[in-house]
Amino acid sequence: MQAVLSASRRGTLRWSQVRAAYERVALCLLGLGVTLPLFLTPGQVSGPRLGDMALAVALPLVGVTWRGMAPVLRAASVVAAGFLAMTLLVQVAPVGDRLNVGDAAFWFRWIASALAAPAVASLILRDEGRWRLFLWAVLAGAACHLATYGMAMLVGLEPLQAVGLASPRAMVTTTAAQVRLTTLAEHPNAAMAMIGLAVPAGVILARRHWARRATTWGGVGVAVLGFVSTLSRGGMMAAVLAGLARMVVGWRWRERVRPLGMVLTVCVLAVGAAALQAGRFDLDGGRFAGRFDRAALRDNLAGRILTWRRTVDLVVERPMGAGWSSADEMGAFRALSVSHNGYLFTARTAGVLIALALLGLHLASAARLDALTPLSVYVLAAMFGEDLTQGAGMVFLCCLVGALAWRRPLAP
Repeated sequence: MQAVLSASRRGTLRWSQVRAAYERVALCLLGLGVTLPLFLTPGQVSGPRLGDMALAVALPLVGVTWRGMAPVLRAASVVAAGFLAMTLLVQVAPVGDRLNVGDAAFWFRWIASALAAPAVASLILRDEGRWRLFLWAVLAGAACHLATYGMAMLVGLEPLQAVGLASPRAMVTTTAAQVRLTTLAEHPNAAMAMIGLAVPAGVILARRHWARRATTWGGVGVAVLGFVSTLSRGGMMAAVLAGLARMVVGWRWRERVRPLGMVLTVCVLAVGAAALQAGRFDLDGGRFAGRFDRAALRDNLAGRILTWRRTVDLVVERPMGAGWSSADEMGAFRALSVSHNGYLFTARTAGVLIALALLGLHLASAARLDALTPLSVYVLAAMFGEDLTQGAGMVFLCCLVGALAWRRPLAP
């Protein structure tokens, strides 16, 4: 950006400089939009968020990077966007009605992501500085998202809602001594899925010295504090799996690590989080124990299996998807709007073929065992635990990880 400003003063502003500045701005907005879903219209639950604006800003990247994109990414962009548009028409045709606001926003996010993700993947694969910029934005967004929890404790939710830093449906829920907080996300599980991205972003940014770099343990600290606030097991498990994936990548590339130092650091973070928790909420260990109680876990799993079966029945009934339906719109059938699995949710809303393609690409991306594998593993694990393909940021991230499946292995 400094180069652009200095060039403009000399009157010699070039297209390459404008393009480079635009690419950086788009990558920053996209990264922030993934983990920091700010409300652009405070007070409106279904209003546009930062991720939606980021997608709109990033759409011209398709034209800007088209010539430099690999043929497979060009084909993926056209085929994916075309198939999504066809699915939209198939869903709308039998009804004969116009799209409502929810449906329009839902399909905009999917089609725009299908177009923008291959372009962003092309930028990331060509230039290390680009993917580092994107991941720094993801990490910063996760930290800022977590900061809204501290602000909510200090000033309450209403002032945050007035400026778009909290959802009108944000809440502090207390059940059996389990206090779970939300601000920007309506559900603690969705919030932790965003905050937990600090772990893969941190370890990727740390490169080969990830076991002792500040970005790694800063990301771990953000994730631990996110779990303290949300008590979301799925997001924390995805973060742990991302860390384990980085270890596997290290063995694959024959890196030297110090396991004892890593274990000690994890123990210190765990003790610090427990101390912070005990001091802040004045609750005993039952708050955490309740989240890992065997009977509670068994009941939770039984409920999820029932939800998965119900979703599968809906997918079998409408394999091309049923489009976006909010819980309020479904009324008495509001329970059918929840799938507790991102791939099943995608199959129910966008169609089984899109869900299977997304799952296959995510598996292929994770199997690369390279620098970007922790991000792929995190998205894969998080998708199995929560309906992530709703907000613009997460839809884009899922498409990006899918587009990265065609990459050559990148050295960590």
